[in-house]
Amino acid sequence: PPPPRKPKSFVVNTETLGKEVMGYAGTTPLEIYIVDGKVDKIVPLKNNETPAFFQKVLDSPIFSSLQGKTVKEASEVQLDAVSGATWSSKAVIENIRLGLKEAAKKVK
Repeated sequence: PPPPRKPKSFVVNTETLGKEVMGYAGTTPLEIYIVDGKVDKIVPLKNNETPAFFQKVLDSPIFSSLQGKTVKEASEVQLDAVSGATWSSKAVIENIRLGLKEAAKKVK
């Protein structure tokens, strides 16, 4: 039998893509992990958001709702800002949007 195929994977880092996207206390960069054209995970990078408020974003469905979706499907999901952490969540959502747009260029 042929050897198992390695999944095609890459990571989109939004530090540069989202450098203009501000949360409450600055930028909210992310890494979006893509495996075989699907969102594997989204990992927030170091930021200066208030930890208690940023935790609300982490606990919301923003990250988990995109897992397992193709880049195109994930791009079409309407993500809602998190009540009580509006600035942080809107910045994260914008970073996700920018990151998925970048990822879409690589999965064609």
